[in-house]
Amino acid sequence: MAWTVLVTARAFWVSGQSANDALESAGCRVMRSPEAGPLQGNVLASLINDWDCDAVIASSDPYTVSIFDACPGLKHVSRCGVGIDSVDLSAATDAGVVVTNTPGAMTDAVGDYTFALILGVARRTAEGDALMRTGGWGEYPGVLVCGKTLGLVGLGQIGQAVAKRSAGFGMRLLAYDPVLEATGVPPGLPPVQFVSMEGLLAESDFVSLHAPATPETRGMFNAERFAQMKPSAYFINTARGTLVDDDALVAALESGQIAGAAIDVYAPEPYPADGPLRRAPRCLLTPHNAFNAVEAAAEMSRLSALHVLAVMRGERPASTCNPAVWDSAHLRVRA
Repeated sequence: MAWTVLVTARAFWVSGQSANDALESAGCRVMRSPEAGPLQGNVLASLINDWDCDAVIASSDPYTVSIFDACPGLKHVSRCGVGIDSVDLSAATDAGVVVTNTPGAMTDAVGDYTFALILGVARRTAEGDALMRTGGWGEYPGVLVCGKTLGLVGLGQIGQAVAKRSAGFGMRLLAYDPVLEATGVPPGLPPVQFVSMEGLLAESDFVSLHAPATPETRGMFNAERFAQMKPSAYFINTARGTLVDDDALVAALESGQIAGAAIDVYAPEPYPADGPLRRAPRCLLTPHNAFNAVEAAAEMSRLSALHVLAVMRGERPASTCNPAVWDSAHLRVRA
């Protein structure tokens, strides 16, 4: 039996036409939300129930116990992305809802973008563009990136992608990743030195955040952490906004505790018009766009659609985020 699939992910709307065609060719009815996610919970539940949806190709909407209870027909949340911090996996498993994501699809896109932010904040390119567009002309000194020390907080797939790009700039690499330190550096990376968080912050000229969003990492970059950085250092976040205390970051920028920051992720999203980071000095801001290379968005869309089709047919995608659900007595699909 073909499914009705709600799409809240803007990337799928823009870059997922072939993925949309694959769903429709399999008999699925594909429905777009009236506006792109992340949606509010009550809006999300209404759409799922009003259209009798079996699956959602999801933005970072809140998939909570309330959603699963209110939407008994929902069988699958297919995240069009890698982050699953907006999904209560335990509640999904208890409810019998399968959750998948698209790891690897955006690794190179975020790796590229992270380096774009590093270069942008170091060389102040956004300021130059703004000056030229107002008819101005002038000089604004930046700092070199080549030969500097790059500290990677998290050395997963994206952290590794950034590490590879740093080799072309002759950068010294430090990493804080207790899990990977215990298992060893994957082959193909430039030399990486594992250090403590305190050591990384004390020595790095650029600190790039690539840790997952978990209860343990929430607010990990706070006033204490920024105080441990060099006054000449720059902070870059393409991971998740919940990892950073925005007020502490603004204070560090205003006081000159750190030299600058480049931020692509926020809590909440969309970021409020009066959010404190919008007034912070020496801070390059972009609207959660690191993943959004055309090729990466198309691959995310393709994988999220393939996962819907697989789950619809009772198959088990390798990227199932809550594999225990397949053994649940409450499983809402036939496995």
